Amino acid sequence: MRVAKNNTAFRVMITSQFVNNLGSSFFNIVFLVYAATLPNKTLSVTLVAFTEILPTLFSIIVGNFADKTKHHLRSWRIARLSQSIIFLIITVILIFFDGQFWSFLILLLLVFVSSVVGSYSSLLMKPVSRFILSDSDLQEAMSLEQTVSVAVNLIGGFSGVALLGILHQNYAGFSLINAGMFVIAWSIMALNHRQFLEAEQHIEAETKPNTNASIFSDLKSTFIYVYKDHLFFQILLLATAINFVGTSFNGVFNLTLLHNKSLLIGNFGTTVAIFGAISSIGLLTGSLITNDFFKKLTTKQLIGISGIGIVLIAAVPLFYPNGVLWILIIFLFSYIEAKINPKLGAILMKRTDHNRLAGVSGLINTFVMSATPLGQIIFLGTANIYSPNISWFFMGFVASLITIYTILTRQQDMELVEKTRESAIL
Repeated sequence: MRVAKNNTAFRVMITSQFVNNLGSSFFNIVFLVYAATLPNKTLSVTLVAFTEILPTLFSIIVGNFADKTKHHLRSWRIARLSQSIIFLIITVILIFFDGQFWSFLILLLLVFVSSVVGSYSSLLMKPVSRFILSDSDLQEAMSLEQTVSVAVNLIGGFSGVALLGILHQNYAGFSLINAGMFVIAWSIMALNHRQFLEAEQHIEAETKPNTNASIFSDLKSTFIYVYKDHLFFQILLLATAINFVGTSFNGVFNLTLLHNKSLLIGNFGTTVAIFGAISSIGLLTGSLITNDFFKKLTTKQLIGISGIGIVLIAAVPLFYPNGVLWILIIFLFSYIEAKINPKLGAILMKRTDHNRLAGVSGLINTFVMSATPLGQIIFLGTANIYSPNISWFFMGFVASLITIYTILTRQQDMELVEKTRESAIL
């Protein structure tokens, strides 16, 4: 919290981000509810879920485009206003063509475009963040950004559904409110634009867009840039592997509760809500508490411990089905998991030239999130075709391999290697 208190520019940026993310979180859950009211509700809900994941896979392309953009802050403001206009169009469609499947497909396209524009605007701010934050503040700032994201996800769904109820299921009215929240996010930055003038001047002075290079050439160049930093690339692969396993938790967890009544705390719905809340509280607590034992550990060590956490989570339904024990382990896992992204984000900021920061950030987003559908197909498919326990066994096995790898390659730990070099120089 210290960095938000002392750094006005960062405080303005994080406040704008909070309002923007809250609007997005509101609409995500409400759009899912809307899809469930349509005649083809199974197909509609599936398409909404797919549309939520798809924009992340375009992050690498969007990031390279953001790196080439001149006038980052002006482009950011245009992007946010564009999102507001998109939701005004969505409002009009919901007023005049509500309940028709063809109009729902248009809504999907508009929501997808809005998400891509939102990703572009976020990546535009990466070099700005790097300029306004000192090296010593980076990890704390990344933790605070994650806190905002987790808090929004925690309250956004419940608040969105509650607000929809107050509006008597008026989806058009809700979309209009969402457009207004994008305008508020834009206004916060626009009214405080002087806080970012120095950052923008510095960035524009050093930005050298290569408009002659093809998109494929840019993507190849970005990948090579990351791959050449072998120790950092190794951490990226490990983070992707953890995501490959971790993103299947919810689905396999829900199926496990249906098959194993001894894990229930009350009824099915109550148990799902409790576990979801505990996981979010763990992430939130881990993001807020920055000065603890885990601060001393490297990113690679934290990934290894996360692997142990997954093994323990998988072991509970297999060997000792107990809901309370499961809650405790999930809380600890979420707490540790919350430490990884801020460290990884701070490393990225320090090691990447600001001219490539958006592109590299986009590459990492695409790289890590591309493991999500593959993991869900394998682990959820196994749980449905065979049994959740077999799926937990394989998840625990993969996680144990990740942990073993981090132990065997501990001499190649990037942060430890760099500390050793610094000590040798001194």
